[in-house]
Amino acid sequence: MCSAKIIPFPASVVATHGRSQQQPPFPCSALLFDLDGTLVHTGPDLAGAMNHVLQSRGLATLDPIEVQHLVGNGARSLLARGFWGRGAEAPEGDSDFEAAVQQFLAYYAHHIADHSHPYPGVMEGLQRLQEAGFFMAVVTNKPEFLAHKLLAELNMAHFFKVVVGGDTLPTRKPAPEMLYHATVHMASAINEAVMVGDSDNDILAAQRANIPVIAVNYGYNQHDALAALHPDVLVDCFGAIEGLVVREQA
Repeated sequence: MCSAKIIPFPASVVATHGRSQQQPPFPCSALLFDLDGTLVHTGPDLAGAMNHVLQSRGLATLDPIEVQHLVGNGARSLLARGFWGRGAEAPEGDSDFEAAVQQFLAYYAHHIADHSHPYPGVMEGLQRLQEAGFFMAVVTNKPEFLAHKLLAELNMAHFFKVVVGGDTLPTRKPAPEMLYHATVHMASAINEAVMVGDSDNDILAAQRANIPVIAVNYGYNQHDALAALHPDVLVDCFGAIEGLVVREQA
């Protein structure tokens, strides 16, 4: 049984983001989805690529569960965290690191859907949302070419009018520009959109764009940490989403 929990906004969130809390169902025309940890369980294949790079350099490999909790800021950040720990940032101007990034991307591109799969209820839920008339986009910090490749290999590409990747624009989540870009290219407006994601980046990007955000707690981030960021709603399965949105008619 799917459940949805409304997370009350404290006064500080209202003051910071300039909007009072809406109650679902949220009227909207566009749905913006994160990819890894929201639509697709990609952890095993990301871990495979990470461990391929580590092993080729004589370094200890990581447990796949550990790798999936490093996901969220793109390939360079993921690899830096794999090398140096969760708080590490990708270095600039380090030729050895850049070679490792290219090795990671090349291996991952060839193994992107070996073990990755949509979460339960995602395919059926996307089909129903599409039939209800929602415009849908993927907004991910994953490189755009890899996002397209993953969606194609999993037969999901037809659901989405737009795919915005971490290298599509100069900025990425938690900056809100990716969300603006997606809605413009769907001929929608940002105030007609709802964000769905599993991470702090998704929640913060939506809050900075002043749109509702539905957080899913089955992905790669901890339930308590997500609730502390005050998404509008926290759900424990994808099937709950369609009951939280209603198609806004032009």
